[in-house]
Amino acid sequence: MSALVNFMLYEAAWFASILGAANGRPFLGVMVSLLVVGWHLRVSPHRGRELKLVFMTGVIGAAWESILTHQQWVYYESSDPESVPIWILTLWLAFATTLNQSLGWLKKHLWLSALLGMLGGPLAWLGGMHLGGLTLSDPVMSLVIIGCGWAVIMPVLFILAKRYEFDATTQPRGER
Repeated sequence: MSALVNFMLYEAAWFASILGAANGRPFLGVMVSLLVVGWHLRVSPHRGRELKLVFMTGVIGAAWESILTHQQWVYYESSDPESVPIWILTLWLAFATTLNQSLGWLKKHLWLSALLGMLGGPLAWLGGMHLGGLTLSDPVMSLVIIGCGWAVIMPVLFILAKRYEFDATTQPRGER
């Protein structure tokens, strides 16, 4: 799968998740995100390794989202204010499909991934807020916290992605 197709599929999952939640149809985001993950795994020559990366990204995402919701920095539409909705969790799974594909180049630039996480994370939440999928309790402080979190999360995810990368012969790294 090309990097452009991978990026476009993730963006489709993001918009379906945010707009679905904003319009009382959170199942749309869940469906699109799961379809993106399913397609990614179907076309991947190394399904097992990619599935592990998707799972581990989901665990990290669930932990991060739990912190944000329990500390009441973020309130997601179509969910209990104290819980993390399924649509945001499946969106994390879809995000994992970009780590070895469209965003894979960042594995060699962890400092840049931290910088992009610090800027891109808050921008995604800000966009989600403006589209009606979430509310930030204190927008400035919430965005600062989200930026700090993503500055750590992005390099961690790319370290995991390195663990599951493949060489030019498509043989899994470390399994020669």
